[in-house]
Amino acid sequence: MQATGKIIAILIYILIITLIAMYCGRNDKTFKDFAIGGGKIPFFIMAGTLFSTFCGGATMVAYVGNFYSQGMIWIWIPIQVSLVGIIYYFICGRIFNMRQISTTDIMTRRYGENTRLLSSIVVMIAEIGMAAAMMNTFAAMTTTYVGLSRPVALGLAVVLFILTAALGGYKGVAVTDAIQGIIIFIGLSVGVLVFTKQAGGFSAIAAAAGPEKMSIFSTANGCSFITILGTFVSSFGMHMALQSGYVSRINSVKTVKEAKRGLLMYVIFITLAFAVFVPIIGMSANVLLKNETIGDSVIGTMLNLYMSPAVSIVYVAAIVSAVLTTANSSLLSASICITNDLYRGRIKKDASDKELLLVSRVSIVALTLLALAITQFFETIISMMFVTYTINALIAISLFAGLYTKKGGSTAANLSLGLGIIAVLIWVALGSPYGIHVAVVGLPIAGIGYLIGMFFGKKPTKEQMAVVDESARKA
Repeated sequence: MQATGKIIAILIYILIITLIAMYCGRNDKTFKDFAIGGGKIPFFIMAGTLFSTFCGGATMVAYVGNFYSQGMIWIWIPIQVSLVGIIYYFICGRIFNMRQISTTDIMTRRYGENTRLLSSIVVMIAEIGMAAAMMNTFAAMTTTYVGLSRPVALGLAVVLFILTAALGGYKGVAVTDAIQGIIIFIGLSVGVLVFTKQAGGFSAIAAAAGPEKMSIFSTANGCSFITILGTFVSSFGMHMALQSGYVSRINSVKTVKEAKRGLLMYVIFITLAFAVFVPIIGMSANVLLKNETIGDSVIGTMLNLYMSPAVSIVYVAAIVSAVLTTANSSLLSASICITNDLYRGRIKKDASDKELLLVSRVSIVALTLLALAITQFFETIISMMFVTYTINALIAISLFAGLYTKKGGSTAANLSLGLGIIAVLIWVALGSPYGIHVAVVGLPIAGIGYLIGMFFGKKPTKEQMAVVDESARKA
């Protein structure tokens, strides 16, 4: 399939998904409809949108490259993704009982209005960074596979993200996520079948990788233990606190039972896709590429060399789907911060639904352009994700400490977030000295900040302590 044919096929697919998203969001009348689908999303749509969000573009591009170059030590990352899903299966009632649109709403109810602004900033930084990472993923895929220039690829991503997120709203994002989740799973399944066969089977793949790359503990291939530990910790915290992940999905269904059914379905599919299919595809590249390709270009090179054009377009569609779903969820989540937490929360408390919808859509445009600017400062997808994961993970400490204990007040939450952000930014600015992952520095300091604030800071009010009991009640 020539480059022109590839471009046309991808554009047709993108057009179909965009039209579906716009159609699903056509009747959004209230901000709640736009933000979380009015709380009426079916459990299987919830599972699909979770799967396609967390099996994102970075998973299908960057992690394939990581398994190829550094081996099975990276299996710890999909393990923690599945682990977080299992944890949420048991604790999702705490989030559901709050019935809040955003993470910041939960933080504000538990710690008071003083935490709203800082919480919103942390969530927005993480979500914008995630959207920027998806832009880089889209650019890496289309430049390698299709031959588009990077500026053109990024420009196409901007238009695509704005149309699907701003005009589709949560219903559009959720429905297209579920559809694209099916495509992602099919694409990965096809990839496993084709690349395993091309590589000569599992025994040939294991032989080419060697015992060091096949070991889940080996650091002999350029990946240090501190890198894996930091990535595990930051990714775990990010998944626990990501607003566009579990918080919005749990609040988008009708009952806790529906939430649990969706979470169980999600865990099964994410484990197969991320912990089984992606490692197999990455490790098969040891046979097919023989260390001649690196990083984010691995999967695009494999598609061009070892998969028929007609079949490869399915995998490319899956990558485009993964990019779209994660980016749209992140942009929608960040727009909620601006609309719900900042505009209605601090600027105009009596804003009408029509006004809030307009602010949401305009903010998505602005946030997409900001994400585009951020792509210029990170060389790889993974380097961007490291920082993004860690910043978002900071909020997990005060969020879950606040839902399970009554001791911490606003000082604890703000000190945790403030010190954590400062530590992360300083460590990144210093270039991560001694190769120590930013999460290994930022998260402990955020935890220390919470403890200091809990013992020496402002105590929670009776109303704030009652939130803990409210979250624990039987639904």
